[in-house]
Amino acid sequence: MQTPDPNSIREWLVPVSTAVTLLSTAIAAWVAVLNYRLKVKAEHRLRESTQAEVDTKLSKAFSDLMWIAHARSGSHASEKLIEGALNAHFVNADYFRNPRADQKKQLLEEACILNLPVGVASQNAAIMSIAVLGRRYEILREPAQAALKSISEFKPNEARAAIDLLEKS
Repeated sequence: MQTPDPNSIREWLVPVSTAVTLLSTAIAAWVAVLNYRLKVKAEHRLRESTQAEVDTKLSKAFSDLMWIAHARSGSHASEKLIEGALNAHFVNADYFRNPRADQKKQLLEEACILNLPVGVASQNAAIMSIAVLGRRYEILREPAQAALKSISEFKPNEARAAIDLLEKS
């Protein structure tokens, strides 16, 4: 058996080592690109999740603003009034005059739930805030239009001014 010539080994060693180096670099680059794509996808999912959370909070605050725009700051159920209404119902059956169940519920709500009003200035500010928020946030534009249309039934001048502001966008 012949011993290999050191020069021929050297001739093969350079291309083989270069090929191994290029292959390992290519594999490392491919793995880096895959990791980067996974990271981008994860960031995209996080961004969407965060946006959904922000949209939900914004919609909740926007809905709360509707109470003020409709001149309400909340409601209170009076236990004394409920007790009195129920006693009157059981003592005097004519109190309800045999209405259907949904009418009884409505009578109880009207008699026993007190809606707490807000001032006109707060109501007007809330109406304009609806328009401003609708202009600023695309997600609120259609709810703002629907709300202002509803508000125009009882506050036509204020609602028209708010609608005009909303439509400027």
